[in-house]
Amino acid sequence: MNDFWFVLALVLAVTLYFNRRKNGEAEEASKAHRESLRQQFEISEQSHQREIKRFLDSFTDPFFSISEEGKIVRCSYAAMEFLKGRELIGRTYQELFIDQGVRLLIQESLKSSQPISKLLTVGVESPFSEGVETSWQIDIRPLAVRDNDLEFQLMMRNMTSFVQAEQIRQDFIANASHELRTPLSIISGYLEILTEQDGLDSPELARKMLTTMERHTDRINRIVDDMLLISRLESGESAPLIIEPFRLKECVSDVIERLDLLIEKQSATVTIDLPEVTLHGDRFYWTQVLFNLIENALKQNTASPVEVSVIAQELEGGKIEISIIDNGIGIPSADLPYIFKRFFRVEKHHGQNEIKGTGLGLSIVKRAIEAHGGTITARSTPGVETVFIIRVPVDESERLIGEHSGTSEE
Repeated sequence: MNDFWFVLALVLAVTLYFNRRKNGEAEEASKAHRESLRQQFEISEQSHQREIKRFLDSFTDPFFSISEEGKIVRCSYAAMEFLKGRELIGRTYQELFIDQGVRLLIQESLKSSQPISKLLTVGVESPFSEGVETSWQIDIRPLAVRDNDLEFQLMMRNMTSFVQAEQIRQDFIANASHELRTPLSIISGYLEILTEQDGLDSPELARKMLTTMERHTDRINRIVDDMLLISRLESGESAPLIIEPFRLKECVSDVIERLDLLIEKQSATVTIDLPEVTLHGDRFYWTQVLFNLIENALKQNTASPVEVSVIAQELEGGKIEISIIDNGIGIPSADLPYIFKRFFRVEKHHGQNEIKGTGLGLSIVKRAIEAHGGTITARSTPGVETVFIIRVPVDESERLIGEHSGTSEE
């Protein structure tokens, strides 16, 4: 009997041992499975975060995701560049955005949980402006993410070029309307007088009126020609130039001859120091380039006699450098980045003496030089010296026919 109970106890002990071992193995397997799932989730989450980061880094504009507490949750590479590589994640928007206008917009969106889209003009004192007034499109959108928590997606787009272009366009419309209306009104008035009965009885008066009408007709033609010329240069035509060899010195001399009356009227001095070089290009456009640059130097400096120099030197690599220099009032440093933009007129900042013009001259100059495979730059010390520097290939074989490299919309 005792043997029976001993055997039974032994069987139960063995059964209990194997059950515990089996349960332990099952628990270990379950634990390993949970760990495997956790690792897979972490890998998946890391992969997901990397995908999000790659996606955000593809944005060319600064992007920030802000939590309901006002902390930066994620951002794009452009955002880090925008804020000079500062540590962003976990920082509050109040710490990062010094500009009051941006902070107020973020604060308003966080408070109302409503989207906000606004064009914000930032003054020169803002860290976003880097010394010049800029314009930014601020877009903030609330987005429900994990467990319906809100994150506020902030996108900032630099709209300065667009705003400036729009302002220049509006200025041009007003300016062109004025420039065309004035001569047309004069011509119309004189025609009315001349066509009246006995309007031609005084030959001297009639001749004076006709001379004035002719001058204003020339003015209208100049405006229209400038518009057509810049349109042709920017039209993308494959070969808008007529290439032929011509002597640079002869081209400059022709331009000076055309400006003789203006030079004499202003008691200006124009000196030429040019090598005997033959250029390959469209002489018509080269005449326009040199005429515009020299005429600008004269017309912008009517207060006192100005000295204008046209000099050139040959460079290595088959290029020539042509400089047009004057010692007049100069160009303000704030205007220099924009002088080659269409319709931009520097003279409106110079004070009371308004100089007529559409603001197309320097834009035509830039496009014509680029059509010849060259570049033009400018520097100015107001009241001391203003210099326009043209660098262009001498040989036709190095010319970039019709390729306006670097002529992005301005």
